[in-house]
Amino acid sequence: MYALHPLTVHFPIGLLLASTLFTLVALRREGGWERSGYHCLIFGWIAGVVAMLTGLPDAVGQLTGPDAARNSGLVGWVNAHAFINLGAVVIYGQALLRRRRNPAILADAEARRGYLTLHALGALLLIVGGWIGGHMVYVLKLGIES
Repeated sequence: MYALHPLTVHFPIGLLLASTLFTLVALRREGGWERSGYHCLIFGWIAGVVAMLTGLPDAVGQLTGPDAARNSGLVGWVNAHAFINLGAVVIYGQALLRRRRNPAILADAEARRGYLTLHALGALLLIVGGWIGGHMVYVLKLGIES
């Protein structure tokens, strides 16, 4: 079976980072920026869960399948990638819950500060986790047939 994880990671990365960007733009501009950011947050979080669900069997297959001996030294990279991205999905999930409970979250200074902190931390984790994933594929050649 072809690895599904590489096909599913682009949507959560793009949508969640767009959510953060649109939320920041909404602080300065009128219009539908906040609503667009919220919709990106919803669909990005769902896509992130899908990416995690497809990543688990791919990782297990790479570390226990026919190339397990060649890939055995990569367990630390795989675990770092998994846990960092799990953290990003959890943090963006917290932001999603806060926004669902308080649709006017950007109008409340204290709530806004926590919400923006979650977005910033989620974006940072997403970027680092994505970089590790790219490093595993393009530098360490995990999942690339030799």
